Amino acid sequence: MPPARKRRADPDDSDADVRPPQRRRVSDPDEDDYAGEASNTQGDGNFDAMVKNLVRLALACEYSRTPIRRNDITTKILGTNNRQFKAVFAEAQTQLRGTFGMEMTELPQKEKVTLAQRRAAQKSQTTQKNVTSWVLTSVLPERFRQPEILPPSRAPTCELESQYTGLYTFIVSLIYLAGGSLPDGKLERYLKRVNVEEAAAQNSINIMASGGDKTEKLLKRMEKDGYVIKIRDNSTGEEMVEWMVGPRGRTEIGDSGVRGMVKQVYGDVGDPAELARALERSLGANEVPKRREELAAQSQRKGRRRRTEARGEDDSSGGSSDSN
Repeated sequence: MPPARKRRADPDDSDADVRPPQRRRVSDPDEDDYAGEASNTQGDGNFDAMVKNLVRLALACEYSRTPIRRNDITTKILGTNNRQFKAVFAEAQTQLRGTFGMEMTELPQKEKVTLAQRRAAQKSQTTQKNVTSWVLTSVLPERFRQPEILPPSRAPTCELESQYTGLYTFIVSLIYLAGGSLPDGKLERYLKRVNVEEAAAQNSINIMASGGDKTEKLLKRMEKDGYVIKIRDNSTGEEMVEWMVGPRGRTEIGDSGVRGMVKQVYGDVGDPAELARALERSLGANEVPKRREELAAQSQRKGRRRRTEARGEDDSSGGSSDSN
C-alpha cells in the first residue's frame, strides 16, 4: 500500500489562522483630563464629608459635655483614611473658627496626685506624646463674650443651664482660690453657707436627682463632666479627701474665669489694685503638692524609724536570752 501523502496546506487557511496585529488604542487627552478631574472630585467629596462629620461630632460632644476623643474621630469619621487625620482636623478647625467662633482645644491629662498614682506612673514609664482628647472653646474677642451674644444652652432650658454654669464656676473658683486643692469638709461648709441645696430646691433645678444628698449628686455630675476631681489619699495612714480642678475646669474656666467671677462678685471696690494683688496671691499660692510631698516623706521616715526600733528590740531580746 503506497504511503499516504500529506495534504498540502491551503494558503487561504494559513491566512485565516494568522490574526492581524491589533492596534493599540491611543487615549484621548481630553478623556484623560476628564477622568482625572472625576477622581479628584470624588476624593474632594470624601474629604469634605469627613470634615463636615468632624465638625458635627465636635458640636455634639460639646452639647453633651463629652470630650472629643481621637479614637472616636478615627473610628467614626476617618475609617481607613487614618493618614488624612491632620488635614481633616485642620480644615475642621478652620470651619469651626470661621462659622461658629470656636476651636478644638487640647484637654490636659489628669495629674498624678497621690503617691500610689505617681508610683504607678514611674513603673509604667509611658508618656503619651500625642493629644488624645479636645474640647471646644470660644475664640471670640472679649467684648463679644456677653450673655446677649453667647446665651446658655437650651438643654434642658436656658435658666437651668445658666444655674448649673454658675454653680460649677463657683466651685472651681473656690478650689483655685484655695491654692489648687480644697478639703472636702471646707467645701461642704462653703456650699452650706451659700445655701446651694436650698437654692436648688427653690428653683426646681432638675440637674440633681430627687432624694438623697442633692449636693453630693451635684458634685458627682461635675466630676463626671470633668470640672472637678475627688482625690482620696491614704499614703499618710489617714484618709484625706480633697477636691481639685478637673481637665475641663482648667480649660473652660481657668485663671481668667476665676478673675472674672471675683470681679463680678465684688463689683466696684475702693481699691481695685489691692483686690487685684490679693487675687494674684490667692491664685499663686499653690502649696498643696509640696505639702502632700512633705507629709508622704514624713510618713516614710516614721515607718523607717519604727522598723529600726523593732529590729533593735529584737536584737536586745536575743542577746539577753543568750546570756541567760
